[in-house]
Amino acid sequence: MKKVYHFLIKTLLCFILFLFLAILSKSNHYYGDLIKKNLYQEQIQFSSIKKFYNKYLGGIFPLELKIPQNTNYVFNEKITYSKSTPYQDGAKLTVSENYLVPSLYNGIVVYLGEKEHYGKVIIIENDEGIDIWYGNLCNSTIKLYDQIKKGDYLGTSCDNIIYFVVTRKNKFLNYQDYLP
Repeated sequence: MKKVYHFLIKTLLCFILFLFLAILSKSNHYYGDLIKKNLYQEQIQFSSIKKFYNKYLGGIFPLELKIPQNTNYVFNEKITYSKSTPYQDGAKLTVSENYLVPSLYNGIVVYLGEKEHYGKVIIIENDEGIDIWYGNLCNSTIKLYDQIKKGDYLGTSCDNIIYFVVTRKNKFLNYQDYLP
């Protein structure tokens, strides 16, 4: 019963915080513009929100739900490629035909869609706020804002090529530091 009480308190606090921000943005133009800028013009860092939530509200599962863990991997949790060449702002990885692409990091899906020069792209923001792009994917069942774990299936490579790009706050990083 105590856990349910804590969950209800946390939910109420989140609701009050949301209402406070909504009222503040409507009543004061300075704060309203600040909130709009950070929500609509800047890229939201979900890792920062997650850290804040975990620190002050005690995690995403306050009731200590027992989630079954599947430890049997269907494929390797590292990307296996035969050739890596620089491409645009990242790398072009040559993989085997119909290669099952795993996630290299835990995170949240922040983008799904087409990007010029990269084809169909999935961008996952990891816990440190680093965005990992996986491009040229087919047959993906991933949805926007899905929680992804290291080794999870993202999709199949199209044309034996995966595009791999790493960014942080819209700045491109050296992809070689993030590839196995």
